Amino acid sequence: MNSQLRIFNTMSGRKERFQPFNSRSVGMFVCGPTVQSRIHLGHARSYVFYDVLAAYMQHLGYDVEFLMNITDQDERISQAAEAARVDPVVLADRYADAFREDMATLGCTRVTRFERVTDHVGTMIGQVSALIKGGMAYVADDWVYFDTSKFSRFGRLSHLSNEELALRPLELSPRKKHLNDFALWRPEVLVRGRWRSPWGVGSPGWHVQDTAVTMKFLGPQYDIHGGGVELIYPHHEAQIAQAESLTGKRPFVRYWVHTQHLNMGGRKMSKSEGNVLTVEDALAAHSVSELRLFLLGTHYRTEMDLSGLASSSSRLKKMRRLAARMSGGRWQTAKPERGSLEGFEEAMNDDLDTPRAISWIERTLERGAKERSERKKTDALAAAVASSRVLGVDLTETPDKA
Repeated sequence: MNSQLRIFNTMSGRKERFQPFNSRSVGMFVCGPTVQSRIHLGHARSYVFYDVLAAYMQHLGYDVEFLMNITDQDERISQAAEAARVDPVVLADRYADAFREDMATLGCTRVTRFERVTDHVGTMIGQVSALIKGGMAYVADDWVYFDTSKFSRFGRLSHLSNEELALRPLELSPRKKHLNDFALWRPEVLVRGRWRSPWGVGSPGWHVQDTAVTMKFLGPQYDIHGGGVELIYPHHEAQIAQAESLTGKRPFVRYWVHTQHLNMGGRKMSKSEGNVLTVEDALAAHSVSELRLFLLGTHYRTEMDLSGLASSSSRLKKMRRLAARMSGGRWQTAKPERGSLEGFEEAMNDDLDTPRAISWIERTLERGAKERSERKKTDALAAAVASSRVLGVDLTETPDKA
């Protein structure tokens, strides 16, 4: 398949033409949430973008295997459970279910598999054992650490030199051989039913959780790994070190794709900061299409602010009024004519430029509404509706429902 899609690869620091390992299928993994509470719009920005990325690849003709994990064992879950006076497993179950509900409500339907990390601890133990056997990890007082001095490419994804890495030490501990070594196994109780391992009872480290899930379902190499920019270092950097040390194959992932932050009150929306608007609360005041139009109205690699949400309602209503006028209440189901989506595809092929794609849909509706030719009017509407469906924005609702 000869795709014109170009996407920004964090590893190379530039836009690259998209060429998956398999010419007709795409393997994609996106880091899911740690389920200690409901997800917020900062999470939604990232998940909506990757849903659109998968949808557009399907539009181009690819089969997409879209995997997402759910982190259901973590210190933050244990802390939230203690504050709520419930068992950590009960809390994780509650919010894992809530997460899947929020994703479905947001129209993020392209994920083909959700995997809870606690279902794969056996795989994690096997990978840690293999890293020790291969000389890439070591045991220290029942902890197991990855030895970053043995992996010469550590820091390549984040573009950090050895000197810069030294200024960003991980998990400070006298047990470690080097400042940037990271834990693969720790003798800590995070949830009921902690796990037995060759190094004692404990819990897996954060980074090996994702490697276990991705390598099990997508294999030793796959096409796209996504997440927020805050995950580049150390989380994604560590995953590369683990996977490539285990298999000897490079690259572990062909394209590393990262979304920027959604800010609220000038600060990154974050559970730890306490400045969040949950998806549940946002949907009580705004429609799904309105939220998606807002979240896609800024390029995924650019920071955005929640203050822009108010304008998305009037923008969507205008688009729907034009669409309704053109349709006369009879929505077209025929495919748009060949070449009608060229402007939309040009925008999307340029690193998923959704703001430009939305502007193209608006111009197409405005132009179509002025057309005297019924055929041209019909095709303009069909092109706008087909394009908006890739974005998960519904133009066929009546304008007063925006």
